Amino acid sequence: GKSDTCWLYTLLAMIGEQFDHGDEICGAVVNVRVRQDKISIWTKNATNEAAQLSIGKQWKEFLDYNDTIGFIFHDDAEKLNRAAKNKYVA
Repeated sequence: GKSDTCWLYTLLAMIGEQFDHGDEICGAVVNVRVRQDKISIWTKNATNEAAQLSIGKQWKEFLDYNDTIGFIFHDDAEKLNRAAKNKYVA
């Protein structure tokens, strides 16, 4: 149930243009997994650290989420798969 609510709030924030750097967002995806679901926001330019951190902090506020979230570059995830490490954390 919590994943459903987080996904809904993520979509509503994107559609409602609630992110300060919303022009950097190009998509979102939810992966349903056995242990834990994963929601990701895709951005245009991962090297724009200020925008990434702003999006992450706002997203956590919208979801009332207090744990750390990580930012993984797509190229790293593609090349390293599960060994890809966070470039930024919020």
